[in-house]
Amino acid sequence: MTFLQLFVSFFEEYGFSGDAPTTVVNQTGERKRMVNWLKNAYNDIQGRNNNWNWMRVGFSVSTVADDDTYSYGDCTDALTTTDIARFSRWRVDDPYDPGKIYLTSSGVGTQTYLTYTPWDTFKGVYRMGSQNSGHPAHITIDPQNKLILGPKPNGIYVVSGDFQRSNQTLALDADEPEMPSDYHMLIVHQAARKYAYYESANEVLARANEEGNRLMSQLEINQLPPIGIASAMA
Repeated sequence: MTFLQLFVSFFEEYGFSGDAPTTVVNQTGERKRMVNWLKNAYNDIQGRNNNWNWMRVGFSVSTVADDDTYSYGDCTDALTTTDIARFSRWRVDDPYDPGKIYLTSSGVGTQTYLTYTPWDTFKGVYRMGSQNSGHPAHITIDPQNKLILGPKPNGIYVVSGDFQRSNQTLALDADEPEMPSDYHMLIVHQAARKYAYYESANEVLARANEEGNRLMSQLEINQLPPIGIASAMA
C-alpha cells in the first residue's frame, strides 16, 4: 500500500466521517492527526526490533592502500547502488554472516571472511606501536561507528557485508512502506491505537489491539532472524 492507501484504509476501517481522503499532504485538524498517527505508527514498528530483515541491506566499499578506517558514507548501499544515506548500525559482527573481503586485482573468486574483533581487543593488537600493512583479516567497529580493518590494507580490496538501515519516513502520497506488503495493515491498526487513546475509545482500542497483535506476531515470525542454538560448553 502507498501512504495514501494506508490513509484511506484507516479512514474506512475505523469509521471516520466525511469523504475519503485524496491526499496525505497539507491536511489539517483531525485528518492531520490521522496522517501523523500513521507516520508515527510506522516508525514505532520499525523501531520495535533492531534486526528486522527488511531493514538489513548489503554494502560494499573499495579500500585505499594504508587506510584502515571507513564511515558509512564511504560505502555503497547494495539496493540503491549509491552511498549509504540511511544508516543505523553495522551487521559485520554477525557470527553466521560476517564481513567479507577480496583483493580487487585477484577477483571475487578469492573472497574470504573477515573475523570480527571487539574494538577494545582490536586496538590492543592493531593500534599499538608501528604496524605493517597487509591483507586485512579482522574487522571492528570503533566508538564513532566506523569500520576499521586490521592490518591496514596494502592495496585495493573490496569489503562487503550487511548494515541495518535507519527508519524510513512516510511523507508523500506515493511513498510505500519498505516492510513486506502482507503486513501493511499493521500500520493502520497501530495508528488506530493512537487514535483510540486520543479519543478514549475503548472499543476502537480493543479492535486495534486484537488485529494489530495478530499481525505483529506474524511479522515477527516472518522478519526476525531465527534464534540460534548456543554451542556446547566445554
